[in-house]
Formats: sequence, C-alpha cells, structure tokens
Amino acid sequence: STPTSTRTPTSTATVTSTQVSGQQTVTFVINSGINDVNEDGTSFVSNTTTDWIGSGANPSASFAGLRFTGITIPHNATIVSAHLEVYSVQGQWIQVTMQTAADLSDNSAAFSASSKPSQRTLTTAKIAHSSNTNWAANTWYSLDEIKAVVQEIVNRSGWQSGNSLSLILKGTASGRYGRKNVRAFEGGAAQAIRLVVTYTFP
Repeated sequence: STPTSTRTPTSTATVTSTQVSGQQTVTFVINSGINDVNEDGTSFVSNTTTDWIGSGANPSASFAGLRFTGITIPHNATIVSAHLEVYSVQGQWIQVTMQTAADLSDNSAAFSASSKPSQRTLTTAKIAHSSNTNWAANTWYSLDEIKAVVQEIVNRSGWQSGNSLSLILKGTASGRYGRKNVRAFEGGAAQAIRLVVTYTFP
C-alpha cells in the first residue's frame, strides 16, 4: 500500500513564552490597528502605518495608547521585569519626555473616538522617561522598565489571565513635536509594538 501523510497546519500567534528557573517570559504583540492609537489634542488617529511616542502639536494633550490582548499572566503573579519594544522607522535624534502608566481596569476596553487614551483612569504607578539619543532606521529599541505598572494591574482583584491591558504613554515635553516615530500594526505586523514581561507564578 502507498503510505499517506497528514500535514500539520501552522498558525501565527501574538504571544510567545519561555520558561527558565521558575520564571516565565512572555511577549505580547499589538494585533490590531485599533489597539495602537495616537491622540493629539482633539485629533484621534488609529489607522496609520506609524505611531509616535512623546509630544505632538499639543504638548499638554499628547498620548499614545497601546492595548495588548490575551495577557496570559496569572492573578497576583510577581512581575520581575516588563518593558516595551518599538521599531524605529527612520533615523531620528530628538529629545523625548513622557510618562507611562496603564489603564486602571481589570480588562481594558478597545480604544475609540469616544474612549480615548486621555479618558482612561490611570494606575498610581507611573514611569517617567527622558532621553535624547540617536535612533537608527529599521531598528528595535527597548523602552523603560515598567514592572510596577504591570504589577498594579495583575494585582487587581478582578484581574484574570487572558484579559487585556492598555498602556498609556503621555507626552510631557514643554514644546511641540518632541516625539519619535515607530512602526504601527498597519505598517507591518512583524514590527508591531511588543510588551515583554518576565514573571514568577504566585
């Protein structure tokens, strides 16, 4: 008889994980255009190939909203480290100051024109960022340690593994356009913004 074989289908996931010495590292990737948005004063943008972080035309009202779905971190896990990774779309050297916090929610809702980043209640934990470094084009960069922000969310009584978590990056520059451009989901899913978290089990 002629042998037959069955081909196993492959799939693309937005979550990867590794486990070493009792710790687990998971990477979550923006998986939709509505999950990486910019707000600049009255402007709300969710459908461009690039996002920006920092301050836009309205320094007092500049936001990037980043929503990660399917966060498979157990309730009350201990966050060892957490940071964002962004893909620079061009050579850029400009000072950026901003503040990173999270939407204070057990299961963060999608962004929309009626539910913008500026309208979210934020975590008590907030991480200040200030940098003036040269970024190369087509290169990944890691941002600040934000484990305190993620810890506050997974410690909430209503948090469950698999829920969504949104990070809100608010520009804090005194002048206009202190920002850097990074790849958005629409510009290429392989370079979409990533959240990398290492945690231990409760």
